[in-house]
Amino acid sequence: MPCTPRPVVRLKICMLDPLFYPYFGGTEKVVLEVGSRLVKNHGYEVQVLTSMIPQAKGVARESIQGLDVIRTPSFYMEKMPSFIPPPFTISPLLDRDLRSKCAEADLFHVHNRFWYFPLTYLRIRRRQGKRLMLTIHNARPRGISPRVDYWGGLYDEILGRYIFAACDRINCVSEATLNDTIPVKERSKATVVYNGVDTKRFRPGLDVTELRRKLGVGSGPVVLSNGRLVEQKGFPFLIDAMAKVRERFKDAHLVIIGRGPLKDELLKQSASLGVAESVHFVTGIPEEQIPLYYDLADVFALASFYEPSAVVLYEALGCGKAIVATSVGGNPEIVSQECGFIVPPRDSHALAERVMQLLSDDGLRKACERASRERATRLFDWDVIAKAWDESYRTVL
Repeated sequence: MPCTPRPVVRLKICMLDPLFYPYFGGTEKVVLEVGSRLVKNHGYEVQVLTSMIPQAKGVARESIQGLDVIRTPSFYMEKMPSFIPPPFTISPLLDRDLRSKCAEADLFHVHNRFWYFPLTYLRIRRRQGKRLMLTIHNARPRGISPRVDYWGGLYDEILGRYIFAACDRINCVSEATLNDTIPVKERSKATVVYNGVDTKRFRPGLDVTELRRKLGVGSGPVVLSNGRLVEQKGFPFLIDAMAKVRERFKDAHLVIIGRGPLKDELLKQSASLGVAESVHFVTGIPEEQIPLYYDLADVFALASFYEPSAVVLYEALGCGKAIVATSVGGNPEIVSQECGFIVPPRDSHALAERVMQLLSDDGLRKACERASRERATRLFDWDVIAKAWDESYRTVL
């Protein structure tokens, strides 16, 4: 008698991410890239419960790359105290939507511990009786500024410990994030799952002739950086370093992708150092064009003071770039010594020296480029990362 095949059980995950597409930061990119692959490659049903933001233009529910995106009514605030990076949302009907629209989920996966109150976690566990996972995208703040470090640390001491205790599993985006953030008694349920990159999109060899003309960088060497123009990204030190690089490489240019409150200060700094004509700030780039900017660069530089697991480093690896990054957070885990150099934070001299070393040594730079591409495809492709998420979910369930 023939055996009746077992029905395929589709696991249903509800991800809580306070900001989501069309807002597109690092965490949002991770949720979209991995979530869509969980649906396509691993047979999951994935909901994303997020805030209603102005960019969504009132669309309360839609499908995005296979994800069921649900936006709960929210207050949207762009002006916040310095220790809370904007934008920030408050969603008074979040618990209602958790119960009414996400009740069938097998597991709830939270993507920002600073947004949700401990009571939300407890309601998921006790009232709904569901499994709960947390990804730590932002490590405990250290080295950003006294105010940010104090308030972020206080949050983890007072509220974070209850949140960590409520979760069945905690994924951290780097070893540094795990060690800096998770209390020792909770580490048995914590593991590392890195961020990643689409190595089919972010790849070397794209034609950047038109982009060079558009930016006006000529044929000279280009240093690229990518990040919000905020204190923790260390851009003043990168511009200081660029002034030193220009003394040796007269036709070098620095291209910075990003927007933020420090732009005017950075423009003034560039002018005072005499490098204003060689420092280019770029915003509003369509997502599909971002790989072109990486391919334009001879060196990718990241001068941050705090960086749990920078998505931009994975993108630079995917495009096969030689990298100079600071020795903070997850940077040394992402950028191996074969891919470039790790330098101390707040040290513009060391940053400049390593950038100039890569620009002056074609053999070294090309070896770094090959190693970066190989590392991206082997360890950090989104398909690899999605498989790690799948294993985490099945471990819990």
